[in-house]
Amino acid sequence: MNRLFFNEYEAFTASVQEASMTMRITSLEETKWTLQFAVAGSLRLQQGYEGGGSIAEGATFSDGWLFYQQSRPGHTNGQVATQDEVFAVPPRSEFCLVCHPCHDWLTVFIPTSLLVYFTPELGFASSARPQLLRPPPHVTLRFTSLVRRFVGAAESRPQLWSSPVALESFQNELVAAAKELFIRNQHSTGRHSVRWLRQAKSAVELASSDPDLSLSISELAQTSGVPERTLRTAFQRCFGLSPVELLRILRLHQARRLLLASCPDQTTVTRIAFGLGFWDLGRFAGAYRELFGELPSATLRKPTRISASIRQPG
Repeated sequence: MNRLFFNEYEAFTASVQEASMTMRITSLEETKWTLQFAVAGSLRLQQGYEGGGSIAEGATFSDGWLFYQQSRPGHTNGQVATQDEVFAVPPRSEFCLVCHPCHDWLTVFIPTSLLVYFTPELGFASSARPQLLRPPPHVTLRFTSLVRRFVGAAESRPQLWSSPVALESFQNELVAAAKELFIRNQHSTGRHSVRWLRQAKSAVELASSDPDLSLSISELAQTSGVPERTLRTAFQRCFGLSPVELLRILRLHQARRLLLASCPDQTTVTRIAFGLGFWDLGRFAGAYRELFGELPSATLRKPTRISASIRQPG
């Protein structure tokens, strides 16, 4: 099992599995991202490290549940989440995961059929709502430790993959640990978080589809039909950012996509910046460099794209 190392965020996000989603970097502490994958029977495990903050929005696939845990405090579907909690997302469900400092995270994919077989009393077949599970800390630790220990064992002892008995034993143990997360859960999802998430995502989609919309909370509130105060609360609870902060990040991502898709003889940094409403080129370049670790002119000059940014250890 290989550990993949990345020095560009686009390559990292293109390699993350287990959901259909869009990931955006929100802060940068180091240009380093890593991924590890492992399969144990019907389970699929994934470990990642991000050298900065990010927002991941998307939906799970149709055949199983996705369990997610991150090492630093953040937000999951409008709820404040800590490292002692696990976010459980059922099939075909939308999610929004936010963490602003650099952080480790892990995901576990468990087929619905396996959960129903081992834990029919929990009603997985009929449940269709993402849940932030808050059991006692030692219950969460048991679940996450199992994942990390297995990934470590599989990396150091490749012969583990050729032992069906050992793989099945781990599978059963991890499913039992997942069941315990639900049984010992001490948290219920509030109705406010669902409404906040809907309002915030609607405003983000509106702003993303209209590059002429100014980075103004007043204009965004008027256009979306949501009061300013409500919109501020929704953004803070869902993204941990003010509307203006998040919209600026989204515009910077739009600029990066355009720069990566262009060549110096086709366009200029100035043209792209002005087209997205960045009239102060010095501040634009500074904000861009702070977020992506390079100047926009360097992005435009890149001879290769994502494929060149994956590197192996050593």
